[in-house]
Amino acid sequence: MRTAEDIVRMEVHYCVSSLVSILAANDGKPGYSASMFDLCEQALELASPIEDWEEAARDAGWREFDPPSQGSTVCRNATEAEKVDDDSGPLTYASDWQDACNVDGLEPYDREVFEHWIVSDWLADKLAAKGEKVDKDFAGMTVWARTTTGQGIAGDWVIESIIADLKREYGEE
Repeated sequence: MRTAEDIVRMEVHYCVSSLVSILAANDGKPGYSASMFDLCEQALELASPIEDWEEAARDAGWREFDPPSQGSTVCRNATEAEKVDDDSGPLTYASDWQDACNVDGLEPYDREVFEHWIVSDWLADKLAAKGEKVDKDFAGMTVWARTTTGQGIAGDWVIESIIADLKREYGEE
């Protein structure tokens, strides 16, 4: 089984934080060709915070519902008013984290992007499935917008989560 260090060594290639930062800072400057303008727009998107609906919903008492009920994947204890209004019982359901926030009128938290890394398409797909921001065609490169800093990439929660998924998938837990 591959370790987190193996994944990083094989699937994370180069840091391009400075490149993305420079391009994002030049977004909208006159005189650029259309392709340069588009690349600056992509850089600005990669540098922008990631909306975190899940953490906002969890902080408001929402949790994953297992097994899913009536297409709902998250739930929380219903308020007394909700129980009376729609006779839904002890739980309030939502289809996903964003829907849960919408039910409660919550705004998502913003996760700041700290670094940008060229990664393999395989890792990009795994990261995107975990809610990470990736651009699979940033001037022909696949770039991950990393929201963690100050530690090795192998220690990121998302990398550890991918490793745990692989272990489950291959029965190595």
